[in-house]
Amino acid sequence: MRGDGDRIRPAWHGARPDVGRRAAALGCCLAVVLAATGVFAAATTAQTGPVKNPAIRMLVVRTEAEARDAIAAHGAGLAFGQVVRERSVGPERERGGYLGRVDPASLSPAARAAVTATRPGRLTPVFPTEGGFGIIQVLTDREAREEEERLSREPEALAILKQGTDLGTQGDLEGAVTLLRRAVELNPALADAHFNLAVALARLGRMDEAIVAMQEVLRLQPRDFDAHARLGTWLSGQGRHGEAVAHLERAAALEVNSGDAWLKLAQGYDAAGRPQAAVGAYRRVLGLAGRDDAALLEALLRVATAAPDGPAAVDAARRLRALRPGHEGFLTVADALMLNGEAEAAVREYRMAVGLAPKSARARAGLAAALAALDQTAAAAEQLLQSIQLDPTNPVHYQKLSALYERMGRLDMAIVALRDGAAAATTSPRRIQAEIADRLAALYDQADMRQDAARERARAQSLRSP
Repeated sequence: MRGDGDRIRPAWHGARPDVGRRAAALGCCLAVVLAATGVFAAATTAQTGPVKNPAIRMLVVRTEAEARDAIAAHGAGLAFGQVVRERSVGPERERGGYLGRVDPASLSPAARAAVTATRPGRLTPVFPTEGGFGIIQVLTDREAREEEERLSREPEALAILKQGTDLGTQGDLEGAVTLLRRAVELNPALADAHFNLAVALARLGRMDEAIVAMQEVLRLQPRDFDAHARLGTWLSGQGRHGEAVAHLERAAALEVNSGDAWLKLAQGYDAAGRPQAAVGAYRRVLGLAGRDDAALLEALLRVATAAPDGPAAVDAARRLRALRPGHEGFLTVADALMLNGEAEAAVREYRMAVGLAPKSARARAGLAAALAALDQTAAAAEQLLQSIQLDPTNPVHYQKLSALYERMGRLDMAIVALRDGAAAATTSPRRIQAEIADRLAALYDQADMRQDAARERARAQSLRSP
């Protein structure tokens, strides 16, 4: 198991308490949902003759412009039931706005006029409702029969959904998959069955199938927060970072105050190579948390450094230092200040770190870099020499010292420092040894030492050979 994050959605209680509601007869709640939108007539008159009750789907949106956009989307090829799922604020949105067969006399005058003027298979004109503006699709007899047949299978599908979910919670994931597949065969619009199927498949490691199942959830319920969050995480784990970010952004937009959603989005941005966007997301997480958290601040500092975003890095480093006192806190702030181009302030922080930890090679190397940025090259060289004494096997210190000597016009000392670096790097990766050899060859060329330069180039080539 992968923890609560992959818990199968309960069929009858918990995360989705209304799953069982769909087994109830549609007629018992139709008057309520229609009245809520102002489509159901406040009072009706008796029918004067036999009138065929059409089966309808209804969409309700807040503005007339939204209604026109919905009609355009349907005209462009999107099924009206899907348009309802994506856009409606009206009744039975999750089931595509299907309201069954309705007596036109029971509708409000505006809705009744729209329905009676519309042929089966078509959309009504836009009409006003108490909740905004409505559009009704009048179904053909064939469409109505198909919908009613699907509804007749719904109680069985819900029962199998519960059985499959129970097996999943008991650890029988293969058995759960079998039953949940049967549930979606009986009712392809049963989003919770697709959701639980996706989770079971993911826990079995069948990620491609899990992703397809969760995508079906979102086709049915485009505003399902859990589905967007999980699918984004799964896609990121599969290396599909662009797709992942789109779903994680949608999840954060649906639950703007969810720290978990923003944290997943920050991690998604980071994985997608978008550190600046990750900076904003991590800041949002910290804001929602209402307190400083060391792990979150470290993550923020890392992505701010990668961006690079100097001000964000300095802010994160200062807040982190308050949580982790000692020389490391001063080092963290100093590094961030260097990133932000504040070398003079960085020198003060590095000196504090050196004062607290005189034997810290990293603190002295950082101080050297800050001093060099202020053109205090002699003092910088002194700090690098002390770094080498404290950490003699680290070739980076020698490389930095050699570069500093070269900048000071001391080519001879630059060569000596890099020679020592080559000796110190014998246990380093071959790539690093080859880089040192290349740089040493370039210094020899500057000193007109051609044979030594040729020898180093040959050594570099040998180091890069398989």
